[in-house]
Amino acid sequence: MQRFKSAWGYCLLCIVGGMVWGSYGFAQDDQSELIQLEAITVTAEKQEEEVQKVPSAITVFTETALEDAGLNEIGDVIRQVPNMTFGETFLGKSPIFRGLRASQFTSKTPVVMYVDGIPFDNSYNFYADLSNIERIEVLRGAQGALYGRNSIGGIINVISKKPDNSVDAKITAEYAENETYMTKAYANGPIIKDRLFAGLSGSWSQTEGFMDNTYPGEDTFDDNESWGAKAHFSWLPTERTTVAFHADANHLSNDNGSIIRSDEVRYYDIRDPDDKAETDAANLAMNVTHEWDSIEFHSVSTFGESEYQYRQNINYYAAADKWIGFFDTKITLFTQEFRFQSKDADGGIKWLGGVFYSNENEDIIESSSIMNSLATIGYNTKGSRNGELVSDAMSIFGQTTIPLAYRIKLTAGLRYEHINKDLDIDYVKTRVDTGALLASSNLALEDDWAAFLPKGTLSWNIRENTMVYFGVSKGYLPGGLNAQASDKDTAKFDEQTSIDYEIGAKTQWLDNRLTINVAMFYMDIEDMHVYSMPAPSVWVASNAGSATSRGIEVEARARPLKGLDITAQFGWIDAEYDEYEGYEGNKTQGTPEYTINLAAQYRHASGLFGRAEMQGNGETYYNDGNTDSQDSFEVYNLKIGYEASRWDLYFYCKNILDEEYFSYGRSCGIGTLKEVGDPRTFGVVASVNF
Repeated sequence: MQRFKSAWGYCLLCIVGGMVWGSYGFAQDDQSELIQLEAITVTAEKQEEEVQKVPSAITVFTETALEDAGLNEIGDVIRQVPNMTFGETFLGKSPIFRGLRASQFTSKTPVVMYVDGIPFDNSYNFYADLSNIERIEVLRGAQGALYGRNSIGGIINVISKKPDNSVDAKITAEYAENETYMTKAYANGPIIKDRLFAGLSGSWSQTEGFMDNTYPGEDTFDDNESWGAKAHFSWLPTERTTVAFHADANHLSNDNGSIIRSDEVRYYDIRDPDDKAETDAANLAMNVTHEWDSIEFHSVSTFGESEYQYRQNINYYAAADKWIGFFDTKITLFTQEFRFQSKDADGGIKWLGGVFYSNENEDIIESSSIMNSLATIGYNTKGSRNGELVSDAMSIFGQTTIPLAYRIKLTAGLRYEHINKDLDIDYVKTRVDTGALLASSNLALEDDWAAFLPKGTLSWNIRENTMVYFGVSKGYLPGGLNAQASDKDTAKFDEQTSIDYEIGAKTQWLDNRLTINVAMFYMDIEDMHVYSMPAPSVWVASNAGSATSRGIEVEARARPLKGLDITAQFGWIDAEYDEYEGYEGNKTQGTPEYTINLAAQYRHASGLFGRAEMQGNGETYYNDGNTDSQDSFEVYNLKIGYEASRWDLYFYCKNILDEEYFSYGRSCGIGTLKEVGDPRTFGVVASVNF
């Protein structure tokens, strides 16, 4: 509790300090427009609008903000958002937001990420290449009316730079402790002036990691390597038509990650050197836009294919002999959206409407376990599942914003969605030594779900730089079919829903040198997706009765002096189970009591740059029983450098106080897997602009 009070005090101090310094700057500088905060335009609600005018909680990261903070991975970005955190194990990766976490047996994340229109909502391929990025928009809260299923917690829009007639190119290289290397580059420019443009980018990184492997002859077990390539083409066949094409490919290899089973942080453990966790993916998207005088038409077509493989020797995690797990799944996803919307409303009525279709095929090539049963029955056994899960979704949606009296606006949206799922899984159990068949079965099941997803928001522009709003929306995560189930009776689980209430304010002060946005929320969650493991390698999916989540989120930006920027994000949350047998009143798993991010940076006209920041989380429970937790902690980072017209050079130190902490944890059948946070790390970054 004392740390919570301290964190709240830090946040208030930053905001108040920004206001005081902003007042000083306003009084002393005759050219106040030179130090105003830049206006940021977003497409959060599928129409361009200045972020301070959108009646919704939105966090935006520009290209400059990403580079200044050194945010190279989507998980780094997520941890900068109030009440949002991110975790990764060999069971997948997922954001956790406002008490919501990934659904284990649909593999769907509560926050859906779109990269140039390509959706990523599966915990096995939740990844984005952040090179050549224009901005990232994080919409907080249920977004079902516009974005549909699985957006029960929010949306992350990753938007690549749009190439034009100007030539823009950059190469960046980074080196840090633990044999960590990273390089990325991009180039944008015209192929045919005024008609055809291209943007190309690529990235590569690797690290030896910091977790010592005590297995004989091994060094570390959290080493990883990744590479990615991306191309973006923009074609203007007419003055009113734009065709944008996106293609990317990437590879991720992360053998074990810094995952251990321990109550105390340690930087060593023993791991099987044959363990692996790898993802290969390729994605395509085409966005066609045609404009008339007052209407726009959008067609967004996407296709993605990814394969996720892991091999994990669970014996090294558990206190007693368990099993070796193998998993190999290939996911293909096709989506098509057609949308019409109003253009250039100028304070009048805005509207949009469209249809959406998606087809997702999960080919389970292998899902098997070798059980250590030699001591009990005289031989080891292997249980294997393979087959496929096919999901088809159709929806129709619309939204309109209507100006009312006294600068009040009403936004109303509605989406109807229907999803069908078809599961066909073969199960085979054999002896490992002889290969003899011990048992076999087939699980074939089909089901569908449908929902109306409404949204309503009232906003009031009290004055030019002050808006308050109140919104209600429905969140929805379809039910699923558990491919690990042994029979039809336990294979199906129901949809998860929520009713979200949010009241907020967006304000700008001191001649636009200070922005303070506040959002308070209450979520009534029904049938939350949960799971248990009553026996080794037996996974049971089910629904908890209900839960509630309430809290507050504060974001502030200040520019008190030219070159000086101060940012603060603070979130406090109380999320607990109301009905969940044996866990009533307990906090939801993986949700920090609070999150806090403070940063101050100064960019001098001479080229000198300095940045200091603090990130902190409140107490976090890692299991539903609330018996395993991480105490509150803070991590401090520093960065200094020099910026010339054509090149930049920075030195940084992350976790300068060498805080020992777990950055993530999740309960599973072998106990609680915990991700060890990075120790103190020194590094250098250099870049060249062309």
